[in-house]
Amino acid sequence: IASDSNKSVELGTWPTKQLQTSGDTTQPVAFTLKLEGCPPGSASITFSGTPAPGTTLLALDDAVMAQKVAIELHDSDRTRLPLEQASQTVGIDENGNATLTFFANYIALADGVQPGLARADATFMINYN
Repeated sequence: IASDSNKSVELGTWPTKQLQTSGDTTQPVAFTLKLEGCPPGSASITFSGTPAPGTTLLALDDAVMAQKVAIELHDSDRTRLPLEQASQTVGIDENGNATLTFFANYIALADGVQPGLARADATFMINYN
């Protein structure tokens, strides 16, 4: 059971110069998901959501913004974690608890990003190993 079942992650407000060229990113923001009451063993997380066209990145809700910016998720070791791919596993302690750490940042999909609201929703599935 995720104690963080409805979590908001604030990625901050950034100047557009931070995302001038396709592939530019903002500073990654760390976030955790805490699991409680889990069966013994280990667990991983799989994120899902609307992908930005032709990518495994999380698309933004706003159709205009989504053409030029997406959200990039990273595993605890900061490697990119594509949508629909299981994260690295973590051990579940003797009390059935585990904490998984992730990072998220904005990434430019094209040159010339314009200012705007950059929001997205993702769901996550807990995988027990």
